[in-house]
Amino acid sequence: MKRSFGLAVTLGVLAPVAASAQFSSDIPGVPRAAISIRGGKQSRLEWAFTGYKIPNGSAAGDSLAEGLRFGFGSSYRIKNQFELGYDITLIDAHAVQPPSVKDATPGTTAPASKSYLRGLAAYGLRIGGKYRPIASLDPDGNGYEVAFGAAYQPALKPLYGIERHGDSTRQGGQFATSKGAQSTFFPTNPFTKLSGTTDLAAMGSYRTRRIIADAALVAERVADRDAALGPSPVGVFDGVSLRAGAAYRLTAGFAVGAAYWGTGSPPWRDEYRLVVPGTPKKDQYAFLLQFGSDREAGIDLMYTTPTGKYLESGRLYIRARSTR
Repeated sequence: MKRSFGLAVTLGVLAPVAASAQFSSDIPGVPRAAISIRGGKQSRLEWAFTGYKIPNGSAAGDSLAEGLRFGFGSSYRIKNQFELGYDITLIDAHAVQPPSVKDATPGTTAPASKSYLRGLAAYGLRIGGKYRPIASLDPDGNGYEVAFGAAYQPALKPLYGIERHGDSTRQGGQFATSKGAQSTFFPTNPFTKLSGTTDLAAMGSYRTRRIIADAALVAERVADRDAALGPSPVGVFDGVSLRAGAAYRLTAGFAVGAAYWGTGSPPWRDEYRLVVPGTPKKDQYAFLLQFGSDREAGIDLMYTTPTGKYLESGRLYIRARSTR
């Protein structure tokens, strides 16, 4: 019973995030001071795939969890020193499959506890802007830049959502209260408003023909919700953290790199948490591959482990960037 109760909670991938995607970025999760010189707009499409085991601590085996998120956003250059941007999650889905155990009937098996499915649509709108007062660049954009920015996310509900735990199903969203099974079957409610957030960032960027490097000092407050609403379904980040990332171009169309967030939030920060024993810790770093000959556009592939154990869990984050 306790295990079934734990599996009926909410997880996540995009609500309030600090200074990552609503500011344009060349390294996911690390806001850049650079403002595009090749076009007035940076567009972003983001996919995140997550899979991991949830240790059960018994002979029954481990649960399996899979997640999928799709989001998009854009940043717009205003003259030469300003930029405004937004990001939103279009789809966020997650599934938890408990292990099977032998049933009372010989030769048959049954789930050790109930499976859990959840899907949300259109939530986590974020807006942000930055001002770049310092820049020393050549015509190709090589050099250094310094910028300061702020971001805000209003406390909004998902436009629509549905979740299923065993045989119980309910739905809710922006224009409706939760409908379906009693709340005791769903101890965390993904259909309520998340806490509004504000973020401040100081950013620096350095570019050469082969190297891109970004660093940002980010003050973020993504606090827990009021006690009456229950614990926040997304990660809680409150304080100042260093974000840093770099990539080295090995060929004209391929680069390798890494990103670090420390105690701050990663680009998939809005993922709804799975609050059961053994579930993911906070991501702190990831490995990065970049494809594309244009430094301000291309495909980013980022890989990390949600639990810190690469044989137990993995998260693949894919982003496409374009400018015009």
